[in-house]
Amino acid sequence: MSVGLRSGRFWKLSGVQRAHFKACLKLAERVGAVFSGVVVAQLKKAIKILMSIGEKAFEVGLGRALDMFKRFKRSGVFKWAPQVGLWLRDKAYISYLGFMELNNLVYFRGASL
Repeated sequence: MSVGLRSGRFWKLSGVQRAHFKACLKLAERVGAVFSGVVVAQLKKAIKILMSIGEKAFEVGLGRALDMFKRFKRSGVFKWAPQVGLWLRDKAYISYLGFMELNNLVYFRGASL
C-alpha cells in the first residue's frame, strides 16, 4: 500500500474503495488471507486501479503473448523458428508487446487507464 500512497494512485480510489481496501489489509494481517469470493472480486477492481502503467502493460502483453503462442503452435511456426518460443516467454518482450498494445490507437480510444 505504501507504493500506492507514494505514487498517488491510492487516491484514485473512491472513499468507499479506500476504506474497503484498508479494512481488507487489516483483515489479511490478522487472519492471514481473505477467503470471501465477493470481497476478493471487489479487491481485484481496486488493485486494477492501483496498478502502475508497467504492470498494466505486462498484463496486456501476457494476454497477447498467450494468444500468439496458441496461433503459432497451431500453424507450426515453432518448427521452423524455435527462437520465437523463447521470445514469448521473455518478460521484457511481454512488456514490449503490452506497451505496443496499449499505444495502439484502437485500444487507446476504448480503454480507460
